[in-house]
Amino acid sequence: MSLRRPLVWTLLTAGFLSACAVPPTRVGEGLARDVLSGPGPFHLVARFSVQLLSVGGDAGRHFSGRLQWLHGAEGDRLLFSDPLGQGVAELLRPPRGEVVLLLADGTRREATDPDQLLAEVLGMPLPLGELSAWVQARPGAGALVEPDDRGRPRRVRESGWLLTYYYGESATLPSRLDASLDGVLRLRLFMESWEALP
Repeated sequence: MSLRRPLVWTLLTAGFLSACAVPPTRVGEGLARDVLSGPGPFHLVARFSVQLLSVGGDAGRHFSGRLQWLHGAEGDRLLFSDPLGQGVAELLRPPRGEVVLLLADGTRREATDPDQLLAEVLGMPLPLGELSAWVQARPGAGALVEPDDRGRPRRVRESGWLLTYYYGESATLPSRLDASLDGVLRLRLFMESWEALP
């Protein structure tokens, strides 16, 4: 992979969440059963736009680009690219052992916990442990969920994050995810392709 510029802000896509009011409905109350099953292996290609509103007094940063994510039994591999397709960061998360973050300037960082790694790099914790379920619109057991008329999660509040999902007419996986975190982060994720893996 070609890594050219140290745009750490691309890693904020790991947040993937949304700003909307959510009624107090727990997972399992009115959601389609297949939506609640655990996240499966997948290959996801998506475009994203992320805006960092404020971290340590720094405000107004914005970045857009592309994400390619392979999630399966061998762990996770997330490739972040800028709008021109130049690689800017790669995150490798094996099933066991150290999580590795490679930045465009050649920096390599490792940690046993991906949330700890991103907190060290970005100055804020991001829930990578829940992300594979969130991008598939599969909230956890403690989530507050507003389902749509087909039983798919439409708005979700989980672990302090708010998520809003958009779907195609008959799709079970979301085509778009809008997100925000406490006035700090805004993100839009547009799924270009989903591939379920065995």
